[in-house]
Amino acid sequence: MICQKCHKNLATVRYAEVINGQVTDLMICGDCYGKMDQEATSGFNIAGKAPAPRRGAYSRQSVATDTGHLVCRSCGANLREALDMGAVGCSVCYDHFQEQLDPVLRDLHGALRHRGKVPHMDNARERLRSDLQTKRAMLRSALKTEDYEEAATLRDTIRELETALESAENSEG
Repeated sequence: MICQKCHKNLATVRYAEVINGQVTDLMICGDCYGKMDQEATSGFNIAGKAPAPRRGAYSRQSVATDTGHLVCRSCGANLREALDMGAVGCSVCYDHFQEQLDPVLRDLHGALRHRGKVPHMDNARERLRSDLQTKRAMLRSALKTEDYEEAATLRDTIRELETALESAENSEG
């Protein structure tokens, strides 16, 4: 399909806009989408919340302007270019530019460590997993202090919890 805005390029983006309950769909090319994104002066306002700044705004706010001369010793990537593009050159860049990237990543993701997605579990399975983890830690502690009676009791409890968790997972699947 050809871009409905410039009528020249291949449309690669579906742009949907909802205004007063009316949905307007446009199939546009990447260039037109980029122009529309740059021209947008205000973001979405949902439930009275202020719109989140775009990616480039985070990097300009969080990183001082004199960082353009920093270059990665491994791949030669320039920090300013990496921030503008939204991607670093290699894994060493994260270590080399850590001081400058940490505030940017914290602003974008809310944390510096990726937590990943957690599959939805019911509370019973979640509690079983938590109890199992706790009992295993207690078992390690009992073995370090050479409390073998307590370790044997914990071992039996862990086996019961593992069996219960396995049956809970099998009954769901």
